[in-house]
Amino acid sequence: MKKELDKNIVIKVTDLSKSFNNNVILKNINFELLEGESLAIIGASGSGKSVLLKNIIGLLKPDKGSIKINNIEMVNLSRNLKEKILLDLGITFQHGALFDSLRNWENIIFKTVNKEKINNKQGKKLAFSIIKQLGLHPSILELYPSEISGGMQKRVAIARAICGNPKILLFDEPTSGLDPVTGSLIDKLIKTAVKTVGGSAITITHDMASVCRIADKVILIDNQTISWSGTPKEMFQTANTKIQEFIKPINSEILFK
Repeated sequence: MKKELDKNIVIKVTDLSKSFNNNVILKNINFELLEGESLAIIGASGSGKSVLLKNIIGLLKPDKGSIKINNIEMVNLSRNLKEKILLDLGITFQHGALFDSLRNWENIIFKTVNKEKINNKQGKKLAFSIIKQLGLHPSILELYPSEISGGMQKRVAIARAICGNPKILLFDEPTSGLDPVTGSLIDKLIKTAVKTVGGSAITITHDMASVCRIADKVILIDNQTISWSGTPKEMFQTANTKIQEFIKPINSEILFK
């Protein structure tokens, strides 16, 4: 316990609530992400997981509550300061959100080139080194997102997220739509990215096998709030009926052997 207490809190969400047209999506959300920790957020479709992520990065503004990244309050922060902080985060969205007008290598280094002012030759070399880890062929670098498959687009988006070794990684459904082999590859990459740079990660996912592989801690969003939290192993010991529904198809003996 003392080891955890000694770790820095990199993201702290306090009493966050969000509604749309009087429809409550999130209510009194509280959690912390510690340095070096990998957190998985699970919940049914439409439970507000992606809305939570968009609040954290400032695409949405909470109705009330606090969001601190590295002890800096993000709610009501000026746009310029917010963008500066977000340069140190690696983010993927559920549907990739690649820039159609940029080639894939330009998409991958987009944030890094703005932060570190690298030239095209350096950028292509950097993009190439990352896609090798994701099982992509170098030929896709000169193509545009519309010229590659949806699964490849997702991996390019992940390459963009981890480019520059950001200390905080935020993934929205990184393995959805991918085959099990590629999904496992992505999980290993997330774990490696966290361990290599001493970073932290939040992953929103429906893939419970992925949760068991990558997460140190899990939180369940249900009925607009966090209804359960614990470790992946504790998921298989809890009597929480919602957790039981999620883990029912999972063979814990294989995952934790």
